[in-house]
This record gives sequence, structure tokens and C-alpha cells, in this order.
Amino acid sequence: MTQVSRLIVQALAEGTPSSVRIQGEIGSLAIRNGHWFFSLRDKESSLDAVMWASQARVNRHRPEEGESVIVSGRIGHWPRGGRTRLEARRVEPDGAGDLRAAFLRLCAELRDLGWFDAEHKKLLPDWPGRVGVVTSAQGAAVTDVVATARSRFPSTDLLVVDVRVQGDAAAAEVSTAIGRLDRLGLDAIIVTRGGGSAEDLEAFNDRRVAEAVFQARTPIVAAIGHESDTTIIELVADVRASTPTHAVTLLLPDQEDVHARFEALRHRLDQASWRVVRRQVDRLSVAPARLNRAVRGRLDRLEMMTESLATRLTAARPDRVIPVRRRQLQVFQERLQSAMERHLRSRLQPAEVHQRLRQGMARLLRGRREHVESLGRALSAVDPLAVLERGYSITTDAQGRAVRSSKTVAEGDELMTRVAAGTIRSRVEIAEAAQGDSDTVGS
Repeated sequence: MTQVSRLIVQALAEGTPSSVRIQGEIGSLAIRNGHWFFSLRDKESSLDAVMWASQARVNRHRPEEGESVIVSGRIGHWPRGGRTRLEARRVEPDGAGDLRAAFLRLCAELRDLGWFDAEHKKLLPDWPGRVGVVTSAQGAAVTDVVATARSRFPSTDLLVVDVRVQGDAAAAEVSTAIGRLDRLGLDAIIVTRGGGSAEDLEAFNDRRVAEAVFQARTPIVAAIGHESDTTIIELVADVRASTPTHAVTLLLPDQEDVHARFEALRHRLDQASWRVVRRQVDRLSVAPARLNRAVRGRLDRLEMMTESLATRLTAARPDRVIPVRRRQLQVFQERLQSAMERHLRSRLQPAEVHQRLRQGMARLLRGRREHVESLGRALSAVDPLAVLERGYSITTDAQGRAVRSSKTVAEGDELMTRVAAGTIRSRVEIAEAAQGDSDTVGS
């Protein structure tokens, strides 16, 4: 190997100029300890290059990824690392690189179409149950996504679609996968890949991929490359994440946070339940007083009704009403019994049914009789004629009007006095007022 390496070094020294100028596009730019490590490339070739810190400090231009530059230096071979590369002494800008120019042109076009506008961004679901993942099954990104999803919210189902994430066929595969997942009715889609050069990420700056994301009805989270990388798909997507892990963090809730939220809700529900119970207890504590007031009001109304009924009973002359009611009850009893017997005879009911009907009729009549007797006792208690039994009398004039004052009669008027055991007919001789009391009549 050493001899071969020496032959390569000798061939480069003898077969190439000591200084060359090469035009190309900067790729894979990395700065470590002041040294610039990058590659120069065009559509067909790529050459590794390095500019040591001593040269980089005095170089007037600081290159950027994807920039078209002219590099002056010499071609050398590094035997220990087995690398042939350009050792740059000067880097000059040569206008924007093709990839960068294409990126800027597409950005301007899609911005004018409104594809980057916030009004087109869809909200992520709170509790995604099924999530599609568009990435390479061989990359580290899918491992990060699966591991993070399992630790944060294991109940979410992941549907991983394996696609190429760089190369000429990558853009077509990614856009097709997005369209297919969108038709499945998933809760969200993650499109992701790990870091790489601008050339590696070129598929995600393709218009076909941007259009697939914009047309999708499913919310899409894009995480392409490193945090410092910016791609067209990330600008069109509903949410942009810096890394694959960050994409999962933005989309899926943390199960510990979910448990904490549910615990907080349970605590609030317990407190609300206790407040309801306390209010009901307070209401029950005042219920006896309210019930007492309601009963008292009901009793007052019943007392008024009783007084009204007593007045009506007094005016109804119980000594006449009771016999009539008794006769009516007797007639009703006889008619009812006769009708029931006729009905039973016509229907030819068994003796047991006949006996039960008679017993029921007897109970009904007995209840009616007891009610009438109770009503009679109540009427007798307020019967004005019962007062006569206690020694009082009722005096009426010739027209049957009650005499309440000596001023309503005159000498010679005939009066009729009713006592408990008959009536007394008398004639007025003197009518004079009693002293210190109401008027009286002398006879």
C-alpha cells in the first residue's frame, strides 16, 4: 500500500499542475478547528477539498452550502487516510450555485401561490391514534421516531412507509407515499430523514413533494436534516420540526403529562361533587322549617274551609236534611242491591262471586252509612235546636221573624216562643229596654 500511495503522489505531482482553478458547487461544508472541509461538485462529479485554518483566516470570502465558487489550489494525496483531494489556497464566489438558485426560485413561486401562508396550516390532533411515517426504513430517523413514540404515547399506532430519501427517485416515492397515507384517514403524517448535504436533501425541495403536502387533508409534520437545514417541504408542511425526535414530541402527548392531567381533572371532579353534596345537605337542613311553614299554611286553609262548611251546615237545617239523606241512602241501597241481584241472576255467576259482590256492597254501604252518621253528628253539634235543650228559647213574631230587640215589637203583638218541649203563645203588654244590656221584651 505504501508503494502504491507513493506512486499516486508521484503521478499527481508530475501529471497535474502545481496550481489549479476549479469551478464547482460547495457541498458537505463543515468547519472544525478553523479548517474548512467541503466538496466541489457539478452534475457529474465531486471532489473532496480542504482549506487549512491558516489559509481560511486570510480568505476574503466565507463560502456557504450550495454556493457556486472558484477554488484555487493543488491536487494532493493523503496516504494515511487514502484520500485524494484539493488543498485550497483561495475560495472565490462564482455566483449562486444551481441547487441554491433552484431552491430560491421555487420558494418565490410557492410563496406567491400562498402555499406557505398560515391560513392553510392544519391543527395537529390532541390524541392521535394512527400516525403515518414517511422515511427510509434503513435510516436512523425511523429508529428515533419509533423509540420516542413508544416512550411518550404507546397507544398510538405507527404506519411506516419505506421510501428512498435521496437520489433521483426519492422525490417521486415521497410524494406518492404522502398521497397514499392521506387517503387512509390517518390522524397525522410525519415526513422525516436525518442530516445530510444540500444534495442529499434535494428530494425534499422538489415541487412534487411540496404539492403533495399542500394538497393533503391530513396534518403533516416535516423534520428534514439538521436544525440549521431548511427545505421546501418544511415550509409547506403544517408544522416544522428540527429533528425526527422533535417531530414526535410535537405530535404525541407525553403519557406522564396525560396521567397528570387526568389526575387533576379527577381532583376537580371530586371537589365539584363535594360542593354539590354540601349544597344538598344545606338545603335539607332548612327543609323541616319550610315543611313546617307549608303544613301550617295548609292547616290554616283547612280551618277556614271547616268554618265555611260549618256555616253552610248551620244554614241547611240539619233536622230536615238528615232524614232526607237517610231516606235517599235507603232507596239507593235498595236499588243497588236489587240491580246487583238481577245482574248476578242474569249472568249466572257462581255463588262465590255472588257472595263476594254482596260483601263488597255491604262494605260500601257500611262506609256510606258511617259517613252519613258522622255528617249527622257534625250537623247535630252545630244544630241551633240543640241549644233549646240547654234551657234557651227562640221567640218569633206573627210573621215568623226572630225577635232580637224590644224595639221591634209593640203592645198587643202576638209572639210565639219555642222551647225544647213545645211552643208558648203570648201577647205583648209592655216592651221596655233592659238596663245595661240589650233590649228585652216583657209579657
